[in-house]
Amino acid sequence: MLAGLVLCLLFLTAPHTFADDYDTVLDRLGRLQALANTYVETEDTEADPIVLTLSYTRTGDYNTQMWQLTAGARDATFENYVNANDSDLQALQGMSTVTLPGGQNIDFGHLLASMNLVYNGIPITGSWGGDCMQLAKAYYGQASDEAGYVDAMRATFAIDDVGSVSVFGDQDLRADIDSINVGATLTKDTDIATALRDYYENLSANVVDYARAKQFILLNFGTVDTAADNFGDVVYETMLEDSGMQLLLYMNGMWTTSGWTVNSDYAPALHGAADLLAEWLATAVNNEKIKSETNDRLVAMGGEALAEALAALGDSDAASEALTAAQNALDGASSTASTTESVISDATHTLQQKFNVKIFQLVLLIVAAAAIFMLILSCAMFASHHSKRKKAFEKKQRARRAAARKKQAARQRREREE
Repeated sequence: MLAGLVLCLLFLTAPHTFADDYDTVLDRLGRLQALANTYVETEDTEADPIVLTLSYTRTGDYNTQMWQLTAGARDATFENYVNANDSDLQALQGMSTVTLPGGQNIDFGHLLASMNLVYNGIPITGSWGGDCMQLAKAYYGQASDEAGYVDAMRATFAIDDVGSVSVFGDQDLRADIDSINVGATLTKDTDIATALRDYYENLSANVVDYARAKQFILLNFGTVDTAADNFGDVVYETMLEDSGMQLLLYMNGMWTTSGWTVNSDYAPALHGAADLLAEWLATAVNNEKIKSETNDRLVAMGGEALAEALAALGDSDAASEALTAAQNALDGASSTASTTESVISDATHTLQQKFNVKIFQLVLLIVAAAAIFMLILSCAMFASHHSKRKKAFEKKQRARRAAARKKQAARQRREREE
């Protein structure tokens, strides 16, 4: 009895995690977006139903100054509208674990918040880049070089965890990957719940990580050899080149205004985190060379938007450095930063100008169509030219044969006359 009592006490005092029901969550998400559509039609025609839906779910760590600056502030009027019409939808706020159809767990609150940023054109900051930053920050000072950080971080990276042990566990990793894979497909008219349901139904249970990892690699890195020694460098450099990540790192003291670059003290830890992510991705796709057929990669906010965000935070020096770095990256040479006044404007509005993947793809299709037209035209001209040359050759041949026949006839007449 004593042993049983001890086991009972251990069970009652141990931390428990109860996953939200997948179908229930998607049903609520669909109802939330339906209310967002009605709200836009009747209350605020300028609002975006996708942003309203996703931002409604963001609470706690997903509603900090950084999130409000990049994902946008939550609409209090819309929140009151939702609560008045369907109070059950408040369960979508503060969500954590949801068990997917294939049996894997995912941090669903993190997934939706990250999709909010992906939709806004800031794909890396709220997903894998942000978690790499958190991992580097958590392990900072525990190693002296990149390899040392990889060894130290491996103990908690992508482990089965609800966030109590690891700042970059398996649930966060899936949320990071899926938020980009699904978020990149969103348009203003997309039904979010349907997009998520279709995505997870299309992931085969046997190759679920392969499918999601391959799509993620294509969107973030394009054509790349995951077996190459420098794949970790590709992941690291992609993270640092992202202007949203520069803002995040700066706000966490891991970026310096001197030359507008990563703080050298944090670089080994950040690189170690990127190496671990690259290692996981390479393993998931069997170390294959991933080839992009379209080169449609996600594009983040530009350097000017980054400068405006920094200016909105009240740091004019950082804004000036960021703008100078962006200009240098564009023209390949040093340039003088614009005055701070020229970049101070409505930061939130600029940051929410999302990269429209569909428009980008349409441009590519137009270019491809033009190229195909030119190819067809060239082929037609070549065929026409070849046909003319063939006709001219045949005409010469007929003339030669006619001349030969005349010559032979003349020779035969002379022979008869002789």
